[in-house]
Amino acid sequence: MLSYIIKSIITLSVLYLPYMLLLRRESFFRFNRLMLLTIMVLSLVLPLLDVHEWAWTYNPISDHLRKGFVEVGSPIMMGIEGDATVATSTTHSWFSINGWALATYLYVMGMLATLLVKSVQITLLYHQIRRGVLWTDKKDGITLYCHTGNVASFSWMHAIVISEEDYNSNASAILRHEMGHILHHHSFDMLLLNLCQVVQWANPLVWVLAHSLRDVHEYEADDHVLRSGINAIQYQNLLIKKAVGSSSYAFANGFNHSLLKKRITMMLQKKSNPWMRTKALYLIPVAAVALSAFATPVFNNTASAHTAKSVNTGKVTTISANAQTSVAENAPTALPDGDKVYDKCEILPAYPGGAAALMQFVYENLRYPEVAMKNGVYGRVLVQFVVEKDGKCSSFEIAKKPSQHLKPIKNHVAPTEDVANRDFITTEEFETAQKACEDEVLRVCQLMSDWTPGKEKGQEVRVRFTLPVAFRLQ
Repeated sequence: MLSYIIKSIITLSVLYLPYMLLLRRESFFRFNRLMLLTIMVLSLVLPLLDVHEWAWTYNPISDHLRKGFVEVGSPIMMGIEGDATVATSTTHSWFSINGWALATYLYVMGMLATLLVKSVQITLLYHQIRRGVLWTDKKDGITLYCHTGNVASFSWMHAIVISEEDYNSNASAILRHEMGHILHHHSFDMLLLNLCQVVQWANPLVWVLAHSLRDVHEYEADDHVLRSGINAIQYQNLLIKKAVGSSSYAFANGFNHSLLKKRITMMLQKKSNPWMRTKALYLIPVAAVALSAFATPVFNNTASAHTAKSVNTGKVTTISANAQTSVAENAPTALPDGDKVYDKCEILPAYPGGAAALMQFVYENLRYPEVAMKNGVYGRVLVQFVVEKDGKCSSFEIAKKPSQHLKPIKNHVAPTEDVANRDFITTEEFETAQKACEDEVLRVCQLMSDWTPGKEKGQEVRVRFTLPVAFRLQ
């Protein structure tokens, strides 16, 4: 969900900023309104589309400028329950926080808060329409509510609110202005705008866009008044007079909308050249780039089968004559010598200097294998080992389940045939790069200093740990 929201925010931003620069000051109001509505709709729809054929592709063979870096996680204890792997932090806080899930939770809370505010606003709007009504009049499906007191005129859907004073003195111009809002269905625009604001509440540009849309609504309603035959000078004087009190209803379109200078300027401005509309063509390449950026490539079924075969095959990787090193699909709960290995214990083993020192040691000594960078292989390696009763580490092995964590940058592995100008890596190349990453992790972990052994009921015991190491590409 958070991925969709981020894409939606990016889409609205890259589509709206050119509008601000190219079209905001032009005088074709209906066209500008259509542009703003299109921008909002595209920001909600484009992130949902995945046109695989438009996906950006990478050539891991020819990209000699690729850079890689290594991330080392905190050591964790792995408890095996069937095929499921349960990870427990080695710190005394026995839970971990997923940063992405936390960010999603906080953002959703913001969305709910924004939705609540919007719901309150529209409830108050409907309450204001019916509060203090002196009389009503319904004609052609539009209901006029005449209020007592000093009420700023506004419209919403098929309702117009006007004060008794305004009705007696300026009814013609004000009602034609509000009719302009109703006839052009501006209320539906506001519903779409508020939907965008709920989804993108953290995007400042969606709130700026709200001002642009309201401006266009007022320009269009003013144009409707002038086209109906109202004298422009008298209408401008009325706007100046009514600008003192401005409508504060978030959803409604108000006659006293506080952009007086802009509205009068637009009335006096010479009509824009129709050819200026061609500037809106920027939407096409920008939307195409967004679609391409959000698309994912189609994975080849044959390639996936080769990948699955290559990553599920258990192999023995010898590091040194004295090390017991293997690549296992699942770590056993006890080693063959019969001495129990604990997945949890009362007092945990400790690396000299703590987990931070261990991560720093691995980070400083680990190198991203050149063959892996060249072929675009990245991902995570989980190395398991046992902290013995004397604090030494043994039984190093790469965990393959619940899933293999290394993969090529395109997840596109082909058979071993050498094809000219190919945009994939072969199975053999992938397996070589995969093994290089695993061997490098195993090599560095065997250089670790002795740990302080763990204890259970006051006795030193053997404890299994897992250390995650991530290989990242830039």
